[in-house]
Amino acid sequence: MKECQLCKNCYADEVATCPKDGMPTMHTLAGEPVLEGKYHLETRIGQGGMGVVYKARHAFLKTQLAIKIILPDLVGNDPQLVTRFRQEALAAAAIRHQNVVGVTDYGVIKGSIPFLVMEYVEGESLHDLLAREKVLSPERALELMSAICAGVGAAHHQGIVHRDLKPLNIMICSDKPNLSQAVKILDFGLAKIKSGELLGSFIQAQTTGLMGSPYYMAPEQWADDEPDSRSDIYSLGVMLFQMLTGDVPFKGSSIPAIMKKHISDPPPTFAELNVPLSLEVEQAVRHTLQKEKEKRTASVEHLIAELRMAVEPVPIGIHTTGNAASTTALNVRTSPPRSKIFLDNVAVGESRDDGWITLNGIQTGSHRLRVSHDGFQDFQTDLQCDGRTQQVVAELQTGGLSAAPTVAFHASEHNTPHNMGSTQGGQGDLQKTSVQVWNTGDQGVAVHSMPPKKRGFLSPLVIGSVALIGLFLLGGLGIGGAYMAGLFGGGRLGGSGNGTGTPQPTAPPGSPTPVPVRAEMVELPAGTFEMGFGDANAVSGPVHSVDVPGFWIDKTEVTNAEYLDFVKATNHTAPSHWVNGAPLAGTEKKPVRFVDLEDANAFAKWRSERDKITYRLPTETEWEYAARNGSKSTLYPWGNDWKANAAVMAVPDSEPEDVGTKPQGATELGVLDMMGNVWELTSSVLDPYPGNNAVGVERKPGKRIVVRGGSAHEDAVKLKINAAFRVDVNADQKEKTVGFRLVRPK
Repeated sequence: MKECQLCKNCYADEVATCPKDGMPTMHTLAGEPVLEGKYHLETRIGQGGMGVVYKARHAFLKTQLAIKIILPDLVGNDPQLVTRFRQEALAAAAIRHQNVVGVTDYGVIKGSIPFLVMEYVEGESLHDLLAREKVLSPERALELMSAICAGVGAAHHQGIVHRDLKPLNIMICSDKPNLSQAVKILDFGLAKIKSGELLGSFIQAQTTGLMGSPYYMAPEQWADDEPDSRSDIYSLGVMLFQMLTGDVPFKGSSIPAIMKKHISDPPPTFAELNVPLSLEVEQAVRHTLQKEKEKRTASVEHLIAELRMAVEPVPIGIHTTGNAASTTALNVRTSPPRSKIFLDNVAVGESRDDGWITLNGIQTGSHRLRVSHDGFQDFQTDLQCDGRTQQVVAELQTGGLSAAPTVAFHASEHNTPHNMGSTQGGQGDLQKTSVQVWNTGDQGVAVHSMPPKKRGFLSPLVIGSVALIGLFLLGGLGIGGAYMAGLFGGGRLGGSGNGTGTPQPTAPPGSPTPVPVRAEMVELPAGTFEMGFGDANAVSGPVHSVDVPGFWIDKTEVTNAEYLDFVKATNHTAPSHWVNGAPLAGTEKKPVRFVDLEDANAFAKWRSERDKITYRLPTETEWEYAARNGSKSTLYPWGNDWKANAAVMAVPDSEPEDVGTKPQGATELGVLDMMGNVWELTSSVLDPYPGNNAVGVERKPGKRIVVRGGSAHEDAVKLKINAAFRVDVNADQKEKTVGFRLVRPK
């Protein structure tokens, strides 16, 4: 076969000059431009590192096709090439999904040159789209990634890994009505050719500007480890990073330089690239780019769930209205670093070691900023926030009465703070004054150091002696208490011991090992209660009587601190909004979020093995029984009337507070936070109650489980959320507003 050097049309060997443009032809493939007597090659449409793609037509059916021919001189002399290619082709053909280019046939030319027959698509590649548009909005990126992940997920569910995901392998058809149908993924199962593909792609990238495989390969692929689905997720994360920032995270002038960055360098922060996107969006992206695949986003479904929650956070299954007030962000750089920040006379954080602090969610209008540091004069200035991100440089003086001049500017006009997206310290709580409400992100509240006091009668020696005597006395009492609690036999765990229902460890004096977090539990006696609310046409109705065996329940929701113990002990994937596998400082006592049913069950299994007690998620019956004070069947944990100050709900920034901060909302037995803070997972599916007419009429697809109690996002009064209210979520969806607590049988 010969090809025209200009138009790339294919001709028989005897054609020396292209009849269309008069250019000479050159020999390419041996034989006629017809494969197996039925696939007529018309024109070359592309060439990659391991093969050539031709536009073809079926000789009998007259359908348009794309045929990829794997050329041995491009991939090296591999005696197993044909056998391995056949296996890969069979795997690729097994994927049937609208977002994957269909494979319809394969063959071998002269026993040594394999080819693949695929559906032909008209359109442009994602590479071309990004070259034209540079940066996509988070919403557009989410729409594209949803379609891409749908196709990739279909392959992953069959145990097939792509191994070479990149913008050049994503086609966007021009004849489809929307992106969900227009996206087509190419080359599934054909990326196992290693050195040839890698070198070919990189050379092509250097000479044509195309982005080849090296820019998208996961760290484990550089080590020649067998890739799995999480390797594809890393490649998807690189593409997502490119969509949102305009470039790939790791670049270099050579393959080794790129390899080193993928293996050891952290990706640049959005702040370093001057990309004004939310921390939640950045965390969703960075979760996909973890160096260790065990810490990476677990699946493409989780990737989209985390990205969707970051881009368009929505309530769970019910309609709510968010805070309509316009807000802005403020970046402050202090000199010296580690200075205390006050906004409208309320402490909101402490600047980091590099001097920067980022305050998010500040309402537009006038504010008073004060920066304080021991040994320096306070810096104070008035700010007028207009909805655009602003920056302030605060230079504190060691002497004099006046602060240094303020330098305030919009972030778009100057460099943004280094590592602005990675906040340190931090309460992240809602800060309030009589006129303003804002969220400081996850920044630290400073504690002023106190000057040393003069020694008096109670010298350290005296105090130490008294403490030592007290230690011996407490030790004796502790042994007796342990015996009564059954730790040495005879006693019953959860009886008259510590009253928590869970063994409480103590650290030996001087031990550097931190004491593991143990949840306090509350005992619920067996009983009968009236479950549900409303009539047979309500999801939570009708009211019906239920017998409940006794059980123990966590006093509060599982916290970030306890979940961190679990993550460290098991290498389980951390929640997506954590940084470097840990919650932001100051949020340890907040309820864990961005967890699904699998995460909660894995945590329960770990805690069961640790404590030698069987824990599990509560059923929705047990949850409601505990929240409604057992047989009393109250409408709320605290009674039958709503109390706005008894639950963390309708918070303007939808952020939960530390567990147990609303003691006035406790049940009669002391269970806390059963209304608000976060929705709580149960182990129950949303089955209809006896006599119910509303549930199951339009059952949603997939496994769905019941969550209870509402979150900081919802307004309980407007939405009529009470302790009997029930709604369901996808079992594998990680929500910003969902956490959990555990129970154990008596």
